[in-house]
Amino acid sequence: MLQIVELQFLVHPIQKDLLTEEQVIHHWKVCWWFQKAESDLDYIEHKLEFEIAKNLPQNTPTQENPVKLLEQLRVIKSRYRELSVEADQIASEQKEAVDFIRSQLTTTLQLVQKLQEQTDREEPCAEPSIPQRVEAEFEPVTEKMFMSVPKSVRLTVKLADLNTFYQQLFDHFIKNKNSSALSVVQMSKLNMKATESKLKTLKALEILQLDKKGRVRLSMQYPNC
Repeated sequence: MLQIVELQFLVHPIQKDLLTEEQVIHHWKVCWWFQKAESDLDYIEHKLEFEIAKNLPQNTPTQENPVKLLEQLRVIKSRYRELSVEADQIASEQKEAVDFIRSQLTTTLQLVQKLQEQTDREEPCAEPSIPQRVEAEFEPVTEKMFMSVPKSVRLTVKLADLNTFYQQLFDHFIKNKNSSALSVVQMSKLNMKATESKLKTLKALEILQLDKKGRVRLSMQYPNC
């Protein structure tokens, strides 16, 4: 955006008018200097011709002959005219160069603006991300976990039977999104074969919790339950 502002400043119409006015003033000053110098030289030339015609003795030596001075004066005038023409050419070329630079800056500014507009149109609007809910997956009790529970707690419970009971609890609380704790009677009505050994084993593994009334719910490590 800074580059665009700088380019706009360079091609600002007010700045352009000021610069053109300065060029015109400079050009006319140069022309005036050359015209004044040429006018002065014309006056000197006519003055010398008049004085020579009036006062020049006959048989004057060449090195003292004012005519030679007039010839040199004419050479100087010619050189001044050449310099005046060159000054005009320089001023014209300078104006052409400035006009060319301004046209290039204008074209560049338009191109930059077009590219910026195109970029703005191509940038997609970021859509707000919607957090996806991650469904908990059932992870059965492993042999290692099962054997970590004291034998006095698990007694005659088998790992397969324990995981079947655990799966039923998981489906009830997690998949079916039931949050109320279950009593032993309620578990029986749901065809869950709940035994004291299974409940104590899962509690020892911190998979479920037992309240004071002996009701069951999965541990708080499952936030959905």
